[in-house]
Amino acid sequence: TKKIHVISGSDDGRIYLHNLHVSGATPTILQGHMSTVTSLVLHNNHTLISSARDRVVIIWDLQTLSSTRTIPVMESVEALISLPSHDYLKQLKLKQTFNSDDPLFFTFGNSGLIKLWSGTTGRCLLIQEDKTYEKVANNQYGKDIEHQQIFLNAYFNETTRMFYTNTVDHNIVAFNLKKLKLDKQLIGELGDVLDVRFFNGNENNPLYVVVASNDEKVKIFNMNTWHCQMLKGHTDIVIGLDISYDHSLIATCSKDDIIRIWSYDTDKSVFSCIAMAEGHTGDVAAIAFAKNSNAFIVSGSQDTTAKVWSLENLVLDNNEMKEPQNLSSLFTLKTHDKEVNSVAVSYNDKQFATGSADKTAKIWDIRNQKLLAVLSGHRRGIWCVQFSPVNPELATASADGLIKIWSTKEYNCLQTIEGHDASVLRIVYLSMGTQIISSGSDGLLKLWDLKTSTCVKSIDAHEGKIWGMAASTDENLLVTCASDSSVTIWRDSTEEDRQNKREKVEEVLLMEQEVSNLIMNKKYHEALKIALNLNQPYRTLTIIKEILNEIDGTDHLKNTLLQFSDDHLNLLFSYVIDWNTNTRHSTEAQIIIKMLLSIVTPDKILKLPNGQKCVEKRHMSRIERLSQQVLFLDFSWHSMKYLDQTNPLSSDELQTT
Repeated sequence: TKKIHVISGSDDGRIYLHNLHVSGATPTILQGHMSTVTSLVLHNNHTLISSARDRVVIIWDLQTLSSTRTIPVMESVEALISLPSHDYLKQLKLKQTFNSDDPLFFTFGNSGLIKLWSGTTGRCLLIQEDKTYEKVANNQYGKDIEHQQIFLNAYFNETTRMFYTNTVDHNIVAFNLKKLKLDKQLIGELGDVLDVRFFNGNENNPLYVVVASNDEKVKIFNMNTWHCQMLKGHTDIVIGLDISYDHSLIATCSKDDIIRIWSYDTDKSVFSCIAMAEGHTGDVAAIAFAKNSNAFIVSGSQDTTAKVWSLENLVLDNNEMKEPQNLSSLFTLKTHDKEVNSVAVSYNDKQFATGSADKTAKIWDIRNQKLLAVLSGHRRGIWCVQFSPVNPELATASADGLIKIWSTKEYNCLQTIEGHDASVLRIVYLSMGTQIISSGSDGLLKLWDLKTSTCVKSIDAHEGKIWGMAASTDENLLVTCASDSSVTIWRDSTEEDRQNKREKVEEVLLMEQEVSNLIMNKKYHEALKIALNLNQPYRTLTIIKEILNEIDGTDHLKNTLLQFSDDHLNLLFSYVIDWNTNTRHSTEAQIIIKMLLSIVTPDKILKLPNGQKCVEKRHMSRIERLSQQVLFLDFSWHSMKYLDQTNPLSSDELQTT
């Protein structure tokens, strides 16, 4: 009890006990595990619990240095936790009884479930009911050794009574002790983010950000806490998603050729899969809800077809069913010669458009199931199509860097917008159809005014391809996602910028009025400072002339200059440089230069950007030339003296020379 030991586990399955009181002592070795020791927990001063990847947990007696029990836990255990007191376990309401000295411990293994074990009986007392991280048998990573692990570490916080774990996919997860239920989840790595949407729930403002990243789980972030819910169901990478018009449903499409519909439970704030649609024979790359109802959805696939699925008989109550409903296809259309990259439904729900890698976009009639128009003109494949919310127009974005606006009545090209140097991947209408914001594969966002076809603003938003972009219902927020593993939320600051601009204009007007009043009251010194703040050279010159016309004006001006900050002096130097080039103002400029040279040290002048510029341009070059001439004259004189001493010339030679 009075000696300090360090206990360590190694990759060869051995446990080492190092006595820190004996220098150079050979450590005691405990052998029992057959693979890497992953966790060590001291239950008390003489009981050690160890886990390894050999699927067993061993209880050790440190007094006898031997194992008292080997418990087969039937999974590779990465972390162990033994609670400080059995009082914490009262929240779990266990049916089994146990002694206060019983070594009870939690295991965090590759099954993805937290389990409570008794070290005395070797029995499992409790298995976590929350299946969020339970390993799926048919997971695509099943043969990947790295993904055999789920939890990597675990920690218990006695204050919050929470288990905190980090997972193999770079997440931090918090489970409450009461029900071992997931309480909060923070995502550390997203990978390539392919699509993103805002979800309002029952609120008017966005409550969640729905993200489709480079895996089979859909991630839903709470915008207040950034807790992330993961929606399991797809067996391959989720490519695209969309939100219903009333923000009650989410549709996702995946490389597993399946479409899933998710419903939101406002009471529990959870999402669940209520329907799925199978029928495509290739990756489903695009999905779109109807704009005015939840009557149907449209999907586009790499099998070159588009399908319209009925949602009329969809049951929204999650409690009434255990398995997702199967959606039926209303009709299927062979749309393009190559894969379909994008689909969009018109705002009257009568038409839908498809964009494809075959360089064309097509408009289809939903009721008659007929092709209305083929829109040709792009030189590369089309990545996105969007209907205007107001005008009968369709916008297309292509890999040729162009955005084209088409009439949905005459089916002709109304305008072509050029400005991107790379592929345009996504476009969204804003401001009642008067603006379009586009995202490129070069990570740039560009905001366009459709009336003038000019770029209003360009933002270097991401370091990779911006695959997804969506605006909130009120268009105050914009969310983008890219291949740089980031999701960025942007706020519309147009009105704030206008307000700030108005306030600045009002402030300038008030200051100009104050300057005028000070000049009228012949308070020139206060007026001079304000004129400099307003950056008004001519008014500054006028005030200086008025000061110089006063009795003892030169002294007054000099006293005023002494009170100036470095910024004011720097600004005055820039004015003086310009004034000195004009014969009408050169007198005042020379007076000010003389004053500045008398009151400001040379070192301080050189530290001022404009002062340094003034001195270097005119005087420093002249001084350098004069210095060179003096040095040359000095060198010539010393050379002549040296020649006279070493080789004296006669008077005749001197005359000849």
